[in-house]
Amino acid sequence: MSTEAAVFPCTPGGDIARSRARLRLFLWSLTAIVALAAVGAWITDRPGSALVAAVVALIPWTAWRMSGDLDPLFLRLDDGLLILQLRRQRLEYPAFGASGRELTSDEVDHLRGLATRSGFTGGSGGFDSHRLGEVEMFASDLAHCVLVEAGESRLVLTPDEPRRFHEALLESGPHG
Repeated sequence: MSTEAAVFPCTPGGDIARSRARLRLFLWSLTAIVALAAVGAWITDRPGSALVAAVVALIPWTAWRMSGDLDPLFLRLDDGLLILQLRRQRLEYPAFGASGRELTSDEVDHLRGLATRSGFTGGSGGFDSHRLGEVEMFASDLAHCVLVEAGESRLVLTPDEPRRFHEALLESGPHG
């Protein structure tokens, strides 16, 4: 096993990046509209209504802030661990004995269908798929999907360089 950690960025792109941009526009617009209502209520000397509107304006803002908590920033293979650095947390899985493969275009299309609701494609979540089984997805761009089996976890990850990631994952195994 190498002493130097291999780092694999996860750059937002494709359906997920477009969905995040649309969600941001929607939630920030909603926040602005309700905040303007709070200002209007304050100006017209209705402090109770202004307070309620200000509190309500925090709801879509908070939803936007929390919606990206599970966005993957990068993956790292280091000292027998597969480390997923998400926006607000770090997850660790055993890399020793882990296996992985790139998903086929049909599998990616299937996964896209599972992750898309009301025109928004989510980048994270747990799915029970008839094609992939139970998987946890932490994706930034569905064009780079890799299915990883690490310990008892089955993960769909999206490193910018899926082949290089797959090779490094294999090297982290018992013969790497």
